Amino acid sequence: MRKNYIIIPVILVLILAAFLYYKDLAGKDTDINTGTGPGELAPDFTLKSINGEEISLSDFRGKKVFLNFWATWCGPCRLEMPDIQRLHEEQPGVQVLTVNLQEEKGKEISFLFTNAYTFPALLDPEGEVSSKYIIMGIPTTYFIDENGVIINKIVGAISYQRMLDMLKIQ
Repeated sequence: MRKNYIIIPVILVLILAAFLYYKDLAGKDTDINTGTGPGELAPDFTLKSINGEEISLSDFRGKKVFLNFWATWCGPCRLEMPDIQRLHEEQPGVQVLTVNLQEEKGKEISFLFTNAYTFPALLDPEGEVSSKYIIMGIPTTYFIDENGVIINKIVGAISYQRMLDMLKIQ
């Protein structure tokens, strides 16, 4: 009987310790809010590439991500495409992802192949991801760190050097 008086408090202490430990671990993931502003965790998404492959933003945790929203009819988007291609080729530590806004797949493929662009191009045919990211004008680019946290957002065409600056690459 006396052993039960000792065992029961020990078990309760162990349960309490396990609960507090688990709560602490769970809290580490929720310390950062998901959103579209600097310092927030970028909303995850899964889209198909022009090759039919499903790609999720979270697949690239551990790498910096350059996330660009664009369309083939957008002049400023077309202007920055050579610099995006250069970033893709010269910065292997950065994952380039481009999201085409609600255009036909054939139009995007034709544009990319005609211009020899090889960076990953994703299709957002229903505009779900662009809505999630509150895209009001294009091009819009999000710079995301290795932990999935947004570093910065820029609306408008940007140069290769500005891309590097935003990604904090020397």
